Amino acid sequence: MDTTIKVTTIHIIFGILSAFVSLAITIGWLGFKNDVLAAILPFIILYLVGQLCQRIFGDEVSGFSQWLWDGIAPFYFTWLIAFIILFNYSALL
Repeated sequence: MDTTIKVTTIHIIFGILSAFVSLAITIGWLGFKNDVLAAILPFIILYLVGQLCQRIFGDEVSGFSQWLWDGIAPFYFTWLIAFIILFNYSALL
């Protein structure tokens, strides 16, 4: 499989997981509510996932442009869309 597909898939999976974590912190499922932490935490996860991919794939992924379109953009948009859908659904519960 191509490196681009692997990196994008990893970032999309962690984007969905970040949406669940952000939702849990925003709603207060973990015992506390903190909207600022819920907004900052996905960017910390994005950084950690980027470092993980850098260790896994090494020099196969190089340049900011490739990181932007293979990692950052899919993660951000997946997190944003999944969070909005989950947040709107959780209001019905």
